[in-house]
Amino acid sequence: MSEKLLPPSLLKQYAKLRCTIDCTEVSIEKPRHLELQAITWSDYEQHNTVKVLVGIAPNGAISFLSKCYGGRMSDRHVRESSFLDLIDPGDVILADRGFPIKEELLLRYANLVIPPPGSGIQQMTTENVARTKSIANVRIHVERAINRIKWFAILKNTLPITLVPLVDDIVSVCASLCNLRKPLVS
Repeated sequence: MSEKLLPPSLLKQYAKLRCTIDCTEVSIEKPRHLELQAITWSDYEQHNTVKVLVGIAPNGAISFLSKCYGGRMSDRHVRESSFLDLIDPGDVILADRGFPIKEELLLRYANLVIPPPGSGIQQMTTENVARTKSIANVRIHVERAINRIKWFAILKNTLPITLVPLVDDIVSVCASLCNLRKPLVS
């Protein structure tokens, strides 16, 4: 993204920011078929779900949606989406700790920015706390974009099993409608 188009709030620390990514899940009715139940079960949500990778541009516009996967899939399945094919050299991607794609991005001469790991026992250093806060202040926008998508009743409620074959289109239409609204980041 051209630095002229980057929101001023991001220009200082993330001048090369291409996008921020996160996954979200949509609840679906419990499938009758046992194998489908297993594929769509989400331990995180404690429900049958489909999962989608969402990428937003620095201004908060939804710029990438993966195909929907069964809720059992981990965030590691970002490798199977076409997301990595869209990365250019020099791009910076913001994500949560659960996205182990650093090597794939390095092969594309791009950088992954994630919060520093916490040790659990020891208190974080002042520098790591500041870095975590800085990243969280930008990552919050992908959460806001996801909330916009899920604002639509069709995704807010449990999706009937009869609509699951259309879930990619449903998510895409909801995201497109969200992009018609005022930008999230200015």
